[in-house]
Amino acid sequence: METEIKVSDLRKQAEEAISAALPRALPEHADIDWFSALTGDIGLDSVQIMNLVMEIEDELDLSVPVDLLAEVTTLDQLANQLKRLLESRS
Repeated sequence: METEIKVSDLRKQAEEAISAALPRALPEHADIDWFSALTGDIGLDSVQIMNLVMEIEDELDLSVPVDLLAEVTTLDQLANQLKRLLESRS
């Protein structure tokens, strides 16, 4: 049971970092739907996404590998990947 709580807490930590980073990195997109495609539906370019990721890295004191971003199309998927990075750091 503790593992489930810990994983849930890490997902929450990832979500909070994204939520905190969004208005700083992308103030015009601070209310992005977590299941919309960042490039397709929202129209973000690679620079905007990298700005968001840099803010998240600062928030979590974590380095996000660039190849991980190739697998991410939504904020929900990004939160899942961040959770995995946080798990591996623990």
